[in-house]
Parts: sequence; structure tokens; C-alpha cells
Amino acid sequence: MSTYPFDKEQLQNLRGRTILITGAASGIGRAAAQIAHDHGANLVLGDLNIEEGNKLVKELPGPVVFLRTDISKWNDVLSLFEAGYKEYGMIHAVLANAGMNKEDLLAESLDANGRLLPPNLGSIDVNLVGTIYTVKLAVHFFSKWPETKCQIVLTASAASYLDTPPLYLYCAAKTGVLGLMRGLRSQLVKQNITINVVAPWMTITNMVSPSLIELWGDLPANQPWGVAHALLLPLLQPDINGKAFFVAGHRIIDLEDRLSETQPSWMGEQLSSDIKEGQRRLTS
Repeated sequence: MSTYPFDKEQLQNLRGRTILITGAASGIGRAAAQIAHDHGANLVLGDLNIEEGNKLVKELPGPVVFLRTDISKWNDVLSLFEAGYKEYGMIHAVLANAGMNKEDLLAESLDANGRLLPPNLGSIDVNLVGTIYTVKLAVHFFSKWPETKCQIVLTASAASYLDTPPLYLYCAAKTGVLGLMRGLRSQLVKQNITINVVAPWMTITNMVSPSLIELWGDLPANQPWGVAHALLLPLLQPDINGKAFFVAGHRIIDLEDRLSETQPSWMGEQLSSDIKEGQRRLTS
């Protein structure tokens, strides 16, 4: 287990850098925007909630751009990147943070003829497809300044690792976000881009019901600022790449290194050795 301490002094390194954040109007994204703004960053903020987004802009005077953004729609995300590029000329880091957790996969709805209707895939569209769109655009725009090291940080979830009923599609999507990072981490670094994920455990935001907070009791829980620190960490330490920061009670713990280290014990020595060599050949 690798625990990463957060050095607030390093936040000064954000001064003058341009950071694009989706899901910026509330919760973790809002906290990340506030912290980055307080330390001199230029902000490009996207969120579906126009009212809260405009309130945030008023709270953060100075170099801030906000656009209403539905990340499940390609043109919305493209417009957000274009606005940031037009305003600042360069985007240094992207925090793909927007998400939702409303779904009901196992509920049955019927059409007028009594035939079963398909499930609502909004959770997949926002949590996974929207993240894919954001990564695609980040890589495209970063390629305009290849000599500058840039960072992508994806908000995954404890649900990327743990059973999370009844959020079945949320669990599938956030596991997909983790898989997206794993698929890209050995390749984007060749383009001077790092990619990492943050996987928050219980975090007290408006997405969490009071009954769940009561049930949680005295178990470790995060406030949005604690997860925001984890999102900003790869920007402060730009050599970090391919990590999954599990955040519990504001502790930032990488799970990927330990999974790799213990692979022979749960996969077997020979298979682990063969797979390691196969992956080396495929990703080098």
C-alpha cells in the first residue's frame, strides 16, 4: 500500500496553469475549482447546472470561463475545450469529474403493448461515455503543445473496485473509467501526458442521501475538499502516472502498485511471469 501525503505548499505550483474541470458546479469539482483558483490557476469549468455554475463564477472573480456542459453530448464537451483554448491559448490539465448516480436497472417498465422497455443508460452515458469524450478531447488539444507535460485525472469511484448495489450501472461505468486509465497509461506518457484516476469512498456531497450518511456512522468519510486534493495531486507531482488513488477519510492511497506487486500470489508465479512479459511486448 502506497500512501501519498498531500503537501499544501505545492499548490503554489498551480499559479498560471489552465485547468479544465467538468462537473465543476458542486461537490468535488467545485472544491477543486475553488482550491485551484485560490492558488492562481486559470479555470475552464463545465457543468449541466447553469445556476450553480454562474454562482461559482461570481465567487471566483478573475480568469474563469464557465459553459453549460452535458458531458454525454460530444458537441458540448468540444465547445468547452474550444472556449478554454480560445480564452487562454493552452490547457495544462483536465479533471474529468462530472458524474451521476441515478438509475434503476432492475425496475421493469412496459410500453403500451406490454413489452419490456430498455433500461435507462444515462449513468453509462454520463459516467463512462462522457469521460471518454473528455479524454479524447484532452489528448487532441494537448497535442498542440507537445513539449509541455500535461495531466488527465479521471474521477472513478470506490465502485470501480467494490460491489455497490443498487448502483449497478454506476458500478459498471466507474469500473470502465478505471479500465480506460489502465488502457491508456502506458501510451499517453509517450506523448508527454499522464493519466490517473481518483476513486473516492464515501464522500459527503449532495449525491448522498441523509439516510446513507446516518447508516455510515463513524466509518471514514471524505469531504469534497479531501477528494479535490487527490484530483490535484498529479498536477502538483507531474511524474505520477497510472495510479488509482483510493480516498478514504482524506487519506490518499494508491491501489495499482500493490495489485501489481501481489500479482504472483493470486495469479500464480508462472502465469504472472508470462503475463508480465506479454504485457511488456504489447505495450512497449
